[in-house]
Amino acid sequence: MGGLSRVLAVASNTFRETIRERVLYNLVFFAVLMTLCGLLLGHLSIRQDEKIIKDLGLAAMDVFGTLIAIFIGVGLVSKEIERRSLFPLLAKPLSRDEFLVGKAAGLAFTLLVNVAVMAIGLYVTLFFTGRAFDLALLKAVYGIYLGLVLTMALALFFSTVTSSTIASVCTFSVVAAGRFSDVIRNVKQVAEGVPSFLTESLYYVLPNFRNFDFKNAVVYGLPVPWDLLARVTLYDAVYTAIVLLGALAVFRRKDFQ
Repeated sequence: MGGLSRVLAVASNTFRETIRERVLYNLVFFAVLMTLCGLLLGHLSIRQDEKIIKDLGLAAMDVFGTLIAIFIGVGLVSKEIERRSLFPLLAKPLSRDEFLVGKAAGLAFTLLVNVAVMAIGLYVTLFFTGRAFDLALLKAVYGIYLGLVLTMALALFFSTVTSSTIASVCTFSVVAAGRFSDVIRNVKQVAEGVPSFLTESLYYVLPNFRNFDFKNAVVYGLPVPWDLLARVTLYDAVYTAIVLLGALAVFRRKDFQ
């Protein structure tokens, strides 16, 4: 229980630290602003206002949540190293594994809180426009959260490998590639000379963020089966675990001198 209590202590401290970051409040503000813009745009479209509000609200949640995950995820370890506050922590009976797992858990909870706030903002907007409470939206919100957790893990991994700036670029690049994985797979059909094994390998190695995208299905009333949610949850858990194990392997061998 000692190891678990130390992990929870790091997670709690990480959550308190991240919610003090002003960028989080700015991003949440802009996400709510995007939702309100959806309300204004909705009045310009006959009988389409509800779909526009939902579409823009979910898109804002996804975009700004991704920025939060990258910005804070990259800074979790690099800031501790730059401020040299990491050294006294590791001098205590706190292992590097416990430190990194605690940081990841704290950020995952921070992301959950921010996604919940943005989801409430979307529901409030729909309420004030006289729309019914749509539980199906929560499936899209859940998919967004799964993608953010994986993004956070990638940011954490790259932050243990390189500097914060390069880590941010690498994380953004991988996330962007993962969102267009189908394009990468089919590039051989429009570009001659590209080896098919290369595009296939990239398709299966890169995280497929399209798996978590239920926004269009929910907005247009298409079914999102529970077994599909279970499969993408398993995919997210396995991929996130692999990435975090890689981060742990690098962090154990990292020289802080």
